[in-house]
Amino acid sequence: MCGIAAIIDTGPDGRAAHPEHLQRELLAMLDHIRHRGDAECFAEHSVREGVALGTNRLAIVDREHARQPQTDPREQIRVAYNGELYGFLDLRRELTALGHEFRTESDTEVLIHGYLQWGEKLLDRLNGMFAFVLHDLRDGSFLAARDHIGIKPLYYVRQGGAHYFASEQKCLLTHDAPIHTLDPGTYLRNGQQERYFSLSSTPRDIGPEEAVETYRRLFDDAVRRQVDTDLPVAVTFSGGIDSAAVLHTARRHHPAVTAFTIGFEGSADVAVAERYCREEGIPHVVARLDRRELIDILPEVTYAAEFFEAIDAMDTCVGQFAFRLVRQHGFKLALCGEGSDEVNAGYDLFRQHEDPVELMRYRVHNLHRTDLQRVDRSSMMHTVETRVPFMDRHLLEFAYAVPMDLKLRDGRDKWLLREAFRGRLPSYLVDRPKIRMPDGSGLKNILVDHARAQGGVDPELGADIGVDTPEGAFFLQQYLKAGFPMPHERHKRAGYDYSPGGYFEFVS
Repeated sequence: MCGIAAIIDTGPDGRAAHPEHLQRELLAMLDHIRHRGDAECFAEHSVREGVALGTNRLAIVDREHARQPQTDPREQIRVAYNGELYGFLDLRRELTALGHEFRTESDTEVLIHGYLQWGEKLLDRLNGMFAFVLHDLRDGSFLAARDHIGIKPLYYVRQGGAHYFASEQKCLLTHDAPIHTLDPGTYLRNGQQERYFSLSSTPRDIGPEEAVETYRRLFDDAVRRQVDTDLPVAVTFSGGIDSAAVLHTARRHHPAVTAFTIGFEGSADVAVAERYCREEGIPHVVARLDRRELIDILPEVTYAAEFFEAIDAMDTCVGQFAFRLVRQHGFKLALCGEGSDEVNAGYDLFRQHEDPVELMRYRVHNLHRTDLQRVDRSSMMHTVETRVPFMDRHLLEFAYAVPMDLKLRDGRDKWLLREAFRGRLPSYLVDRPKIRMPDGSGLKNILVDHARAQGGVDPELGADIGVDTPEGAFFLQQYLKAGFPMPHERHKRAGYDYSPGGYFEFVS
């Protein structure tokens, strides 16, 4: 897990092509995202004529030897890589049988040899969360790619014949050019974007019993792969079924799992989480939120999270306290339950919507700019790698195609998930109704009321992109003060703008 930056400018006349200039610019980009790596692994980089690759490495896999950017023994390929490949040892064994020789135990090196063997077709074999930029010295080409659903971020700018890449937009603000998001499930090869992954919109022909059994098996496999580490594991635990399922399964496959819960005094989430951990003898760390501290950290969080939408910024304010707690207790690896509500129809509006399948498609394909972006930024603010089992490639492919009547069934939301864990979790967790984070944590309207009470905010700010509330204008103002340009995209109204004609698109 890392923060990465790259400059590819192989044109003969580009001033950025000179190594001295490239190195200065690359190091400046990496300085903006120091928080994404361990202090002792800051600005690992490689610079040559026309190409600069760098990382701030958060050492998780092969911590002593996996220095980046990595290259193959013949130094044909170099890559700057952010992420984790689950089950990469299987790929390594396959590549070894094909004659490839490895010098480290890292998943990064598997990426390099996999590219040498299969080219961009390697992406079809990967399960994980990742973003990387790879340069091929053999023909001067480059490949930038992002995981199937956008768990890890990657942005880029085209300017003067050069491509500039980074894990966060703040690295690219000095360029007088639009900042583009590399879409999930796509790669950029020499400037041309191609899709390698799509979720099938065709419902599976499957009965309730088989669906529950398959979901339980795939979920178990997903968590098992994601806790395959010698590091202790933290689980952010709200007391809801999503994080409870992650916590329960993580403990089946890892000997050192600790739950972390945050909330205001007397909040429902804290009470339920404490009960479950007490009954199961689970190590549990609980911290109470502080109203003043939440308000004071708003500008810092807006800059770190790169959100202008009010609900996402507010959720990030709360989330970053959980990951700060995780890091304070010495953990650098965490699991969370994000993504379940979107694919398993967990929100009330699924029951209210005239086409819940369409709503699922919309929300799942925008997770990369809502909940997954929030998890990435709030955890990386405190240099914590956070994995999201519900977004495992194989589990997501299955759950996405399960018929909606096995998700909304007999008046219950998330029926498939609840039945998969009935008997594994106590009924007060399996049958606990969905409670949104502001209500469960006790946050309620604290940040909304604060935003509405602030003076000096133009109420029309952002009106042309759909920002039409006082709190929306306030958070947009905070975003602009942080140095980001005025957004051009349509606002996700209260985080629930699901109209088919909206700006944000889904893959059909």
